[in-house]
Amino acid sequence: MAFLKKLAAEEWGIKNVDGEWLGGWMMTFVKLANHTDAPTIEKQINDLLYVNAGDKMDSLKMSYTYHIQPLTDVHLSSNLRYDAENNGSLATLRSFVAVGLIVLLLACINYINLATASAVRRAKETGVRKVNGAARSELVQQFLVESLLTAFVAGGLGWLFFQLGLPGFERLTGHAFSGAFSAQVIGLLAIMSLAAGLLAGAYPALVISGFQPAGVLKGAFQTSFRGVWLRKSLVVAQFSASVALLVAVCVIWRQMNFVHGKSLGFKQDALLEVNFFGAPEIARQTGALRNELLSNHAVSHVAFHRSSLVGGLGNGWTTTVDLTGKEISSSLYRMAVSPEFFETYDLQLAAGRFLSGDFPTDTTKSVMINEAAVRAFGWQTPENALGKPFGKGEQTRTVVGVVRDFHFENLHKPVEPLLLGFSRFNSFFSVKIEASQISEAIRHIEKTWQNLAPGLPLKYQFVDEKIGGQYAAEQTIWRLFLMLSGLAIFIACLGLFGLATHSAQQRAKEIGIRKVLGASVAGITGLLAKDFLKLVTIAIVIASPVAYYFMDKWLADFAYRIDIQWWMFAIAGVGAVAVAFLTVSFQSVKAALANPVDSLRSE
Repeated sequence: MAFLKKLAAEEWGIKNVDGEWLGGWMMTFVKLANHTDAPTIEKQINDLLYVNAGDKMDSLKMSYTYHIQPLTDVHLSSNLRYDAENNGSLATLRSFVAVGLIVLLLACINYINLATASAVRRAKETGVRKVNGAARSELVQQFLVESLLTAFVAGGLGWLFFQLGLPGFERLTGHAFSGAFSAQVIGLLAIMSLAAGLLAGAYPALVISGFQPAGVLKGAFQTSFRGVWLRKSLVVAQFSASVALLVAVCVIWRQMNFVHGKSLGFKQDALLEVNFFGAPEIARQTGALRNELLSNHAVSHVAFHRSSLVGGLGNGWTTTVDLTGKEISSSLYRMAVSPEFFETYDLQLAAGRFLSGDFPTDTTKSVMINEAAVRAFGWQTPENALGKPFGKGEQTRTVVGVVRDFHFENLHKPVEPLLLGFSRFNSFFSVKIEASQISEAIRHIEKTWQNLAPGLPLKYQFVDEKIGGQYAAEQTIWRLFLMLSGLAIFIACLGLFGLATHSAQQRAKEIGIRKVLGASVAGITGLLAKDFLKLVTIAIVIASPVAYYFMDKWLADFAYRIDIQWWMFAIAGVGAVAVAFLTVSFQSVKAALANPVDSLRSE
């Protein structure tokens, strides 16, 4: 791989990459005796850099700074231009932890709601125990133990369900998970169960243990403003979280559709890319390989290139001139390609001509740029870029054409300035095949490969699949958000169902009297449902600005993004109202259909 880096450097005029102080041609790993010395060593490296390359930086009007980065920070805490591939996202990890905690909190809210709502049924028990001398601390302890037992049993069942669902979760995320039986995982589960039990049980324990024996028969807490306000507030909190998650699902789904539907500026269909890592067996006979591949009618174009078009370009510093002839310097992306590359990828010309084998000087003296480079250097129009120089002295190359912008990075980033040169050392080749003859084309490629490079593994990937892989994390996020939103709605509905059941029981006599006086089933159902629907409506109002804020922050990570629109909130709101109404209506209709005699004949 180091040999390929040297060839790539030489291709852009760097004759001795081992003695080159500027540029990220090599990944360098340093083991420090003491990590606390990192700032001092970083300063010493940059002092050494200036001693050896200060004059060159001054002449190029550029600055270079090297930074020491802990290896453990690369995967989750880094988003640098030349990071190792397939970096994770600490923000995404935190988002999932937050959503998981929200779902757990919704379950705790259910326990609090149902425990306080049914507290009156335990009032006599509490009153009798107090009369017999039970201290409040003893009652609190009893109710907390009940809550903790519930939480630990739920934790055990949750762990069992996790084991059963783990294979499916691994397929969904594309990652294997280990350590499910480790002491750390079991300990964390125990701590979370303890926290959930205390969180869910603390308030009900304090409320129930606080009943005054004299007020038990009057139902003081049942009708108290504090108890009613608490239950309503928790219902609002539950549905606020659920609606916010539903809005997130709508936004992520729309953004993913936008990403997949946006034109990238080149044709990616039926395009196959082979990475041969610069293997000499292939590099020595690229002409023969190309001719043999094109001999089959299923293959229409073959092009060689130094780096992958999808997320594999390097960057370097160079000089040119502005419209007035004044020297300017800048860093821009670079790609070395064969002349067939432009037709293979169906790139469009904005001005001038493409690189061509018909012009011998193109191999060493000509380059192309994209429209983003025209804008970056202030040349105003693509035509003004023609004839402009890049580099100095013997390394000077002249712009012979401007290609229309195409996306060589994912849509998280805008199209940046790009310099395209003639490739002499290749690591990839791309094959354009007929969409209706993919199987035949692949068989022909495999056969040709075996004839020219027997024993060398053939590694290929369709370009559209590779592009899709750039957004695999977002796709996984969307699927998981969809699952978690469904789970959150389900948990919220369980709580709402329990509260509706309790409300119907508490108002049984009222419902009986209304039926005797001629109230219809629909009227009674509406009477019981409207209070809960009001709470869901309040939840929608609260959740909408919160969801807008966080999803706008998420979309800000994309250079090309959708606008958050009102209908996304409408869909989430209508969905939440519909689900809540169906949940409440089930119990309401059941109560409305009950025989009023059963509820009125006894006190």
